Amino acid sequence: MAGAIDLSSNPFVPPEDGRCLINKLPSELLVLIFTHGWAEEREGNDDEEEFEDVASDDGSERSLTVGDLQGGVRFSQSPPPGQAERTTEEKVPRLPFNVLVSHICRRWRAVAIDNTRLWSYIQFKGPSLYHQAKTYLERAKTTPLSISIDRTNHSLAEDRAAIQGNVRDLAWIRNIMGLITPHVAHWRVLQVMVSFHREMRCVLEALASAGPAPLLEDLLLYDHRVSEHYLIPPPDRPEQPLRLFGAEAPRLTHVKLSGVYIRWDQEGSPFLAGLQDLQLAFHEPYARPSFYDFARILRSSPDLKALSLCVSGPAEPLSGWPASGMPDAPPVEGEVDLDAGAPLVLPKLTALHLAGLEQSYLLGLLPRLSLPALTCMNLDLAEDEYTDFLRYLASPRSLPSPPASQLAGSASAAGAAPATKARSLLSNLTSLTIEGVPARKAAVLDAYRQLGSLTELVLKAASLNAWWIKLLLPRTGAGEPLLLLLPRLKDLSVSGVDGARLRRLLEARAAHGAPLRTLAVCKDDYVKEEDERWFVEHLDRFELFEEDDETGRGGIIGEMMRFGGGWGGGLDDGDDDDDDDDGEDGDDGGPGGGHGGGGRSFVFSRSFGSDWTVTIR
Repeated sequence: MAGAIDLSSNPFVPPEDGRCLINKLPSELLVLIFTHGWAEEREGNDDEEEFEDVASDDGSERSLTVGDLQGGVRFSQSPPPGQAERTTEEKVPRLPFNVLVSHICRRWRAVAIDNTRLWSYIQFKGPSLYHQAKTYLERAKTTPLSISIDRTNHSLAEDRAAIQGNVRDLAWIRNIMGLITPHVAHWRVLQVMVSFHREMRCVLEALASAGPAPLLEDLLLYDHRVSEHYLIPPPDRPEQPLRLFGAEAPRLTHVKLSGVYIRWDQEGSPFLAGLQDLQLAFHEPYARPSFYDFARILRSSPDLKALSLCVSGPAEPLSGWPASGMPDAPPVEGEVDLDAGAPLVLPKLTALHLAGLEQSYLLGLLPRLSLPALTCMNLDLAEDEYTDFLRYLASPRSLPSPPASQLAGSASAAGAAPATKARSLLSNLTSLTIEGVPARKAAVLDAYRQLGSLTELVLKAASLNAWWIKLLLPRTGAGEPLLLLLPRLKDLSVSGVDGARLRRLLEARAAHGAPLRTLAVCKDDYVKEEDERWFVEHLDRFELFEEDDETGRGGIIGEMMRFGGGWGGGLDDGDDDDDDDDGEDGDDGGPGGGHGGGGRSFVFSRSFGSDWTVTIR
């Protein structure tokens, strides 16, 4: 036929002789394709979709129908007589990629089932079925496993009757632990999140009897009841801490413990060494590591990159701590350690999160640490007045020199070059999140003056003094030089400030040669459409986020403390008569302004089954 289009080479048109070209691919190539598809799904899924894996395949060989492959969305047909037509979509459960490819044909099923990596990612949430999880474990064989157990029920945790009689949840946890503990030698990631303390105790008992975990790299244990409702009355007789994994987990590098009590001593937890990520949260005083155990954990983890302490850290009282330094053992009579009183150097620590700790505690702990590589910090402090702590961070004292022995070694390695004069811990930061730091204006000003390298700033303004926002405006006065703080700031995320004031801030900074690149604003804040359009036109990226985007439960250490309250300040529309920048504290610069914000914060995160990352949002 004249003018006919040749479709023989079109990949979307099947051959006329009925051949299926993909069947000519070797099995090795199919394995590679399936693995890439599975990995892409694991990296791209959100939490709500990821937990459907276990309940997706029970080992049957049912083939998929055309309806199963319609993209996971079923559109309604013509309505029955007498019913109004529905215009909304009905979502049906989407099959995970590994199950999808195993239900296409016999050959694909055989290739998928033999690819053990496709079945090594196992999550338990809600009514997960025992035999389906067992199928995954059987198919994974000896491949390193990533296992997540999420039995957190926030509404149930508020129910006192449920707290007293959570028999069904306890049985559920026991069954799951009985299923997975025989495979402890193959665990690579274990994350357990439960609503009740009895459930966590059951988990800890199972881990204490499970035996060594030679491949385990990532351990997260999260007790929602303790973390969400911290300072619930402690037990009259605290439970005995347990020795997990037979004290053998030699590859462990990421540890997150929230509301969980374990043995911290060398004999009980020798695997708390060589860590890269340590996050401790919501520990009652009796459940915290001793000063010397905490020092030993840090000292034996020279590659530590992230440290998070939320209502946790070395046990008090401060009067029981050594006079200075971070020794990992009490002094021995007759022996002299020249470095015992020197700060402990954590040479690779880049991210630090501090939350729910008093000022006196922080001023007792931070001077004992030397953090030369720190670039990311998150402060969520509202239990005290933190002017002195903020001044400490802005002073050279916060960036002490290494011990004499380390300084000599590094000097010889560098050709005996003279040491660089310390500025402050803040001067090295490129990313800072402030969720609550009640302090006077002069202290905030000192801190901002030290943040010359900062490029990313996150402010929860509803929890802060007005000065944290107001001082970002360039200041000029008669006969005075321009005061432009944070000159390298490019990315700003803020909640608690309306759009008009943010626009005035951005316009002023741009006019003085310090334009912002991106802006993220909470959807709950009032932003006019005209201001939104201006942000879109003048920024590389503008976005609105839900408050939960910053405060939802994340993958690294559980929940941070809730704070309530409001913020009484803000950017004024007119000039500020009391905006003196002479460093003197006036009535307007006090620590007032609420401790609130609401919600829970998470900083450092490692997505389930993936490599460790640092995220501050």
